[in-house]
Amino acid sequence: MTDDQNVPNAMPHNEEIPDVPEVQTFHQLGILLLDGSNSMNAIGDGNRSHAENVNFAVREFLGYFKNKSSIKENFSIAVICFGIDTKVHTDITKLTLIDDFADYNPTSAGVDGNGTFIGGALKAAQNLAITFLNNPNASNLPHDVRFIVMSDGLDQSPEETKQISEELKQCSKIMVCSSLFAVSGNISDSDTKEAKSILSEIASTPNLYKTTYGEADLRQFFISSMSAKRHSEKQNGNGLCPVCNTFHS
Repeated sequence: MTDDQNVPNAMPHNEEIPDVPEVQTFHQLGILLLDGSNSMNAIGDGNRSHAENVNFAVREFLGYFKNKSSIKENFSIAVICFGIDTKVHTDITKLTLIDDFADYNPTSAGVDGNGTFIGGALKAAQNLAITFLNNPNASNLPHDVRFIVMSDGLDQSPEETKQISEELKQCSKIMVCSSLFAVSGNISDSDTKEAKSILSEIASTPNLYKTTYGEADLRQFFISSMSAKRHSEKQNGNGLCPVCNTFHS
């Protein structure tokens, strides 16, 4: 009698062990806010326009996250492009279903590129966040949202943008990460310094801001933002949050 015959219900030799389905333990929405203003057509890293470098960075970020993450069922993605106005490029989509071969060049989205209003993009992202956080599943599964903002220059309404960002900072379920997509040779000029100041101020906490200089740098910023943590908390207490319209405990 073999060893297997001595063991009740022994598994036959060479039988494949079935894959264990991934159990969803939380649901995080990452919203990419991409600057599509005309200045993004300037030539940058790799002799490509800034906008094309953003396209490459987004596609590589999505491909990496979609194919390499062991917990990809826990994530959804949305994409917003902005200039003076704002357009939702990709509505809330499960990461497993996202098209990582799509065109994410923000200057191709059809926004008015004659200026940059980050505040408008933040409000559009807030609307998506409210929809996501008020999903019926959110009562049974922890939900949170990351706004991942990149821009290469000055905001045309900085005070309004900063006011909107201050309101968002009151919500513990929304975190804003931001990056100035800069040219290294211009980092000391006054406009770049002002742009950096605005973008760093809209981040939920100082550690969530990063200056990026090329496609690979920007891609890493996207990846890191999805797992970043606040170094301090500034948020509403218990009760109905006026930012996301959900109850905080």
